[in-house]
Amino acid sequence: MKDCSGQEIVPIKKVLSMHQNRHPNCDGTAWGWIEGCDKNICWSDNEPFNRKAAGTFVKRYHEMQENPA
Repeated sequence: MKDCSGQEIVPIKKVLSMHQNRHPNCDGTAWGWIEGCDKNICWSDNEPFNRKAAGTFVKRYHEMQENPA
């Protein structure tokens, strides 16, 4: 999966955390980042990798950590 800037998302920590910047994009939409990855991973509500997609990614990652295959 890729973030809003096209970077591959590679978690490097067992726990990821999602954050939202208090200043919106120029069009008023929210944006933020995911901590715990090898790069600065961002999400933006005016991109396909938005807050909902980022939250789903973090949730699924944590589920995989709790229940390894």
